[in-house]
Amino acid sequence: MNRLLFKSRIHNFTVDFVDDFQFIQDLLKIKHYVVIVGQNVFKLYKNTVFNRFPKDQLIILRLDEERKTLNTVTEIYKKLLPLTAKKNLTLISFGGGINQDVTGFVASTLYRGINWIFIPTTLLAMADSAIGLKTSLNHESYKNVLGTFYPPSQIYINTDFLKTLQKTDYLSGVGEIIKFMLMRENPIKNLDDSIKKIEKLKLNNDKKFVTNIIKESIEIKKSYMEGDEFDLGKRNLLNYGHELGHALEATSNFKIPHGIGVIIGILFANLVSVQKGWIDKKLNDKINKLLLLPNITTVKLKIEYFDYETILEKIKKDKKRVSDKLPLVLPAKDFTLTKITDFSSEELKIALQKLSQIINFD
Repeated sequence: MNRLLFKSRIHNFTVDFVDDFQFIQDLLKIKHYVVIVGQNVFKLYKNTVFNRFPKDQLIILRLDEERKTLNTVTEIYKKLLPLTAKKNLTLISFGGGINQDVTGFVASTLYRGINWIFIPTTLLAMADSAIGLKTSLNHESYKNVLGTFYPPSQIYINTDFLKTLQKTDYLSGVGEIIKFMLMRENPIKNLDDSIKKIEKLKLNNDKKFVTNIIKESIEIKKSYMEGDEFDLGKRNLLNYGHELGHALEATSNFKIPHGIGVIIGILFANLVSVQKGWIDKKLNDKINKLLLLPNITTVKLKIEYFDYETILEKIKKDKKRVSDKLPLVLPAKDFTLTKITDFSSEELKIALQKLSQIINFD
C-alpha cells in the first residue's frame, strides 16, 4: 500500500493507493459507522463490496447533480440522528464527486463535525476532488454556492473501480487531468510528454500507469493548494477552464459532464489569451489540435448550449465574482496562469463567437 500524507489546518488526512478490495477489512473494524453509496455504484458492486457490510449500516441514495442539495443532506440527517452513535460516528462514502460533496457536507455539519472516509469510484474524484477539502451543494439554479472546508480523515484509491465506469464519465476525468498537465511545471516544455500521457490514459488498459498519473495529478493540485487551502490566492488558479465549464454544465442540463466542460473552458480561456497577445497562436493551435479538441468528441454539443445571454447569466452567478465584471483564469507569458476579475460581457461575447468557429456542433 502506497500512502500520501496531507496536512491541513482542519485535520491531516491520508491517501492510500490500494491494489484490491482488502481495505474493506479495515473499514469493518470501525466500531460505529454508516456507509453512504449511490444507487448506481451499489448495483455494480452489490455482490463484491457492499455484501460485506450489514444492511442496517448502508444508506443507498439516488445521487445526481440535481440531488446535490440541502434536501438530500436533510434526508441523510434523518437517518443518522436516531442512531446511538453521535460524535463517535464515522461516515464511509463510496462514489464520485457528488457523493463526496453530500457526505462531506453532512460530516462537517452533523454534531459540528464527525469523522468520514472517502472511497472515490470515478477518475475525476480520484485525480481531483478527493483531496480538495471542499464540500459543495447547489441551491436552486446556483451551482456549488453552499459548502464547507472539511476533508475526510482517510481516502482509499483503487483504480479497479474504473473498470465499470462509463466511457463518458471516464473521459470527464481525463478532462480534469488534461488541465493538470497544462498546470504542471514547464507545461510547454513538457507538452509533448503530456500529449503522450493523455493518449495512453484514454486507453485505460494499464493499471499501474493510470495509478501513477492520478498520483501526478494529485501532486500538481497539492502544489497549488499548499499555503492556500481555503482558496484565497494561488489555489484560485485551479479554476482554469471552470468558469465557462460550469456554465456549460448548467446550460446543457448536465449533458456536458464536468471534465468535458473544463476542456471547453480551457479552449475558451486560451482563445482569450491569444486575443490579448499573451500566448502564441501557433502554440494554441497545437494544444487545440493534439490535446483539447480530440477529447470533447464523445459528447454531442449543441449550439444552444453556447447562447451568449444564457452563458452570461450563469457566469454572473459564479461565487468567485468580486465586481460587476467577470472572473477568468488565463494563461499568460510562458503559459503561467493568472486570474483576472475584469473580464467584460462584451469580451465574453466575442470569445464565444470565436469558440463556436472551432467546435463541431451536432
